[in-house]
Amino acid sequence: MEKIDYQISDITCSKLLNEFNAFPEFEEMHAWLDLHKPLYDKINIEPKGLPAIANCNYDGVRYEHIAKFHSLYKKTEYEYNLLDHMSHLEVLVYFIERMDAIMIHQYLPEKEYMGMGFRDFNYKISCAIQELYAHRGNRSLRTEAVSCNRCNQKQYYFIGDYDESYMHLILKVENGAVNDFIECRESKCNIPFYLDPEKQVWVDTITPPF
Repeated sequence: MEKIDYQISDITCSKLLNEFNAFPEFEEMHAWLDLHKPLYDKINIEPKGLPAIANCNYDGVRYEHIAKFHSLYKKTEYEYNLLDHMSHLEVLVYFIERMDAIMIHQYLPEKEYMGMGFRDFNYKISCAIQELYAHRGNRSLRTEAVSCNRCNQKQYYFIGDYDESYMHLILKVENGAVNDFIECRESKCNIPFYLDPEKQVWVDTITPPF
């Protein structure tokens, strides 16, 4: 590409980044990826055997919007096709760790969870993530999985990177897919020693913890 090509591509990428801030629905991601693949291919460099990188430098100038769009396109393509790379359980853990309630919703079959209707459950888990993010200052969650001898279930602690607030969930898997979530209220099975039970954030807040 010549200098003018970088300049035009940078302006185009800037507009697309601004539009993506209000990106609509999951089912439109495929069309978005197809529509902008020519631009991505134009700014993409993929040396044999190496990860793809943005072609965003020319004559000592770095075109930041090209770099950011390249990164956004790669991330969107990867997350849209996650089930090609991961199990359904791993996909949901991935998005819980990233505190992405919208994508959790998109990767769940429309059914009841925790005894709640689909919309109610998605609202509740969104509120729990918002509590961890906006009110407690966490920007991501790390996962610690433990096996509980009492209930014979693998349990997941999703722990905040800032204050170690956490969600404690069992993700029930059937036929290769997560079909329900459970919050263990009767006991803290194998709770990691460093966690403060007072910092647990509950998804199902209707029944008070005891």
